[in-house]
Amino acid sequence: MELLFKISFLVLSALFAGVVLFLATVLRSTFNALTEEQYYAVFSKIIVMGRKSIAINTIVLIPILIFVAYLIYGFRNWLFIIGALLYILGSFVSSRLINEPAYKQLLETDINDPAALARIRGLLNKGNITRAIFSLFGTVLVGISIY
Repeated sequence: MELLFKISFLVLSALFAGVVLFLATVLRSTFNALTEEQYYAVFSKIIVMGRKSIAINTIVLIPILIFVAYLIYGFRNWLFIIGALLYILGSFVSSRLINEPAYKQLLETDINDPAALARIRGLLNKGNITRAIFSLFGTVLVGISIY
C-alpha cells in the first residue's frame, strides 16, 4: 500500500514539476523576448485558462490528498515526507503566496503601464523558478524514497 501511495504521488508530482520547469525555462525565455503588451496579452490568457484547468488542478491537489492519506495510514518514510513537503511547497504554497498575488496584479494592471508590467513580470519569473526548484527537488526525493 505504501508503494502505491509513493508511485501515485510520484507520477502526478512529476507531471507538475515538468509543467513548471517548462514554464520557468522555455516559456520564461520566450516571454522575456516579448514586449510588455505582448506579454500581458499572452500571460493573462494563460492565467485565466490555467485557473480553469482540470488537469493542472488535479496534478496539484491530488498529491496533497495522497500525502495526507499516506500520513493517516501511519507510513513514515522521512525521505518521502520531505520530498512530498517540498513538492507541496513548490506546487501549492508558493503558488498561493507568490504567483496568485502577482496574477491578480497582472490582471488588474493597466496595459499602458510598462513599469508595472515589468515589475510583475519579474515577480512571476521568480515565482515560477521557485515553484520549479521546489517541485523538482521534491519529486526527485519522492522518487529516491521508492528505492
